[in-house]
Amino acid sequence: MFQHTAPKVLAVDDNATIRKAISLRLGAKGFDVATAVDGEDALAQSARHRFDLVLLDLAMPGCGGQEVLRRLRRHYSATELPIIVLAASNDKADINKSLELGANDYIIKPGELPILLARIRTQLALKDTVARLREHSALMRDMLSLEPAATALLPPAHGPEETEAFIASIEQVHGVPFDVMHDNTPMTCFTLDAEGTVLYANRFGARYLGYQAAELVGRSMLELFVAEDRGLAQESLAGTIAIPGRVHRWDIRHVKKDGNIIWMRNTACAVPRGGRTLVLVTCEDIDDTYKLSELLTFQSTHDDVTGLANRKVLEQRLGQVIDSALAEHTEHALVLLDLDRFTLINEACGHENGDALLRQLAHLLRTIARKRDTIARVGGDKFAVLLEDCPVSAAHTAADALRRAIEGYAFSARGQDYSISASIGIAPIDAACENAGTVMSMAETACHAAKDAGRNCIHVYQSDNAPVVARHGLLRWAARINAALAENRFTLSFQEISPLGRHQGGRHYEILLRMIDEQGATILPGEFLPAAERYQLTSRLDRWVVGRVFAWLELQDAGEHASDLCSVNLSGQSIGNDELLCFILDLLDRTSVPPHKLCFEITETAAVADMVQATRFIERLKERGCRFALDDFGSGFSSLAYLKRLPVDFLKIDGAFVRDITSDSIDLAMVRSINEIGHVMGKQTIAEFVEDAPTLAMLREVGVDFVQGYEVGRPSPLEQFLVLH
Repeated sequence: MFQHTAPKVLAVDDNATIRKAISLRLGAKGFDVATAVDGEDALAQSARHRFDLVLLDLAMPGCGGQEVLRRLRRHYSATELPIIVLAASNDKADINKSLELGANDYIIKPGELPILLARIRTQLALKDTVARLREHSALMRDMLSLEPAATALLPPAHGPEETEAFIASIEQVHGVPFDVMHDNTPMTCFTLDAEGTVLYANRFGARYLGYQAAELVGRSMLELFVAEDRGLAQESLAGTIAIPGRVHRWDIRHVKKDGNIIWMRNTACAVPRGGRTLVLVTCEDIDDTYKLSELLTFQSTHDDVTGLANRKVLEQRLGQVIDSALAEHTEHALVLLDLDRFTLINEACGHENGDALLRQLAHLLRTIARKRDTIARVGGDKFAVLLEDCPVSAAHTAADALRRAIEGYAFSARGQDYSISASIGIAPIDAACENAGTVMSMAETACHAAKDAGRNCIHVYQSDNAPVVARHGLLRWAARINAALAENRFTLSFQEISPLGRHQGGRHYEILLRMIDEQGATILPGEFLPAAERYQLTSRLDRWVVGRVFAWLELQDAGEHASDLCSVNLSGQSIGNDELLCFILDLLDRTSVPPHKLCFEITETAAVADMVQATRFIERLKERGCRFALDDFGSGFSSLAYLKRLPVDFLKIDGAFVRDITSDSIDLAMVRSINEIGHVMGKQTIAEFVEDAPTLAMLREVGVDFVQGYEVGRPSPLEQFLVLH
């Protein structure tokens, strides 16, 4: 009845890429995922199969998400079939309407995988708990008719004949002696007087609490509750006595004889009997349910790796502190810590050791911060400390104590010690602050400024200082990128990659992205890519480029250009993005573009940042016939150590080494070494930034396979591809 096999999830979305991404991500986490292409398909599948949970897109043509939700709720309650809606935007009206129709939860697309997984698991856990409680209730009803049992708790009031006749009727119903049946009823049962004194306790219940039944008779039932809960118990008993015949229920903590505390659900009813009022009470152990509820509550408010508060709790507390600053003119500060080079430690030591480092640092922060401070983990390697009633000068002192403690902390893993540090940003909080999001943005800006200043230092946010002005400049570029995407103001160019030796294949060229500004001028990537990288827009740009390249390649003459090789740049953000991988795989399935005509270029830095994901991304597309080039090779961290593990076809030698090889012997030696190592590993080499004839001649002598640069071909609009050649 309960979850022992993989939970069955139905993902409903009219977007094939999103369906593939959900199926791929949840499948990797142990879920059995089915997909539906639209609302009608979802309803048909839910009629044929029993699912544990539905992920439902709201914006679908035809039978939309809310109509599907309405029709599913006719047959399944919220606990029988949890439904999480996927909203394309934070439209409160749509979300509220969906919740009114019976949605259990919602998430804004695209959504982060950890958040989606947490919400799915929360709903499945609640569903499982409700199912267990229903089974328990059904079992109890089958075992015992509770109304006769409850009535049997009453002591004799009208003489032995009446009482014995009643007991005989109970024994006839159940086929067992009354005292045996009642004393062994698998519930804790009491009869109380109007003052709450125990007149009777059944044997099973007394033993369950660690007592003999006789030990409880004559004691106040209030003594069986946790001291802090006795006021609630007294109010509940008084309410029960005030309305005889009505059943009252309350959950409360009981104390066993050995001191252990358990949650129990008390069900009570007052019964007039022989001129006095008696109270019948049964107590059901719900400790497991409460512990699960507490666990789910904890998980929703705390980081699962460190046990610290999560971003949601921090933002709630920030809102309260901002209100305090406005009402009482108090000063506070938010300190944001970003670990320096954590990714490299994580990659070198493994994710388990990376998590261990995060836990150790969380403990370190707890020991240094004040008890009243809110400490949270707000991202992969980011922590925040909210300092209340703390002016900026004191916040800087506290932040420096944190910085020095982290700098002096030695982390050991796999027999080696690693030094760590943190870049810290401070956001002052006063009456001028608007909301939690504003303060978080201020702290992020200050933290980035600390990183740009050389790391392991502190920067205090000030709206008029140079780093903040620079960050605001990036924000403006991010807005321009979004506008250009919306208005289709990007265009593609190409640049030839020419062979230096004998070459049997077709043309080899790289696709280059350009932005067209509001006045029609062309903007090179160097101006807008820093903002795209900072504000996580590179995946959107990559998706735009890949889609246009596939469409353009489909228009080419298949025979004339069969052996051409088209290189497309992908960002580090895209390499870690399963949605882009699914998008490319889907295009390979849906279009006539031969995979062997595609070469995807990734930078060495992006590949090293997450070797496991990069290798997986490369291997999935190489299985389909695509090729890969490692761009800017030689500029990153530990290049040669990682090269063996990356299944790429080409090495593009960083232009920083190529430019001066005719005058700099060190650069020439670097190019020779990279070229030789690449050839030993079976990879072809490409030299970038070849700007003049002497450089070209030197590269020919070195034995580089291909060259790219103004000497052999300048970038040209893609529309001129066939005209120029």
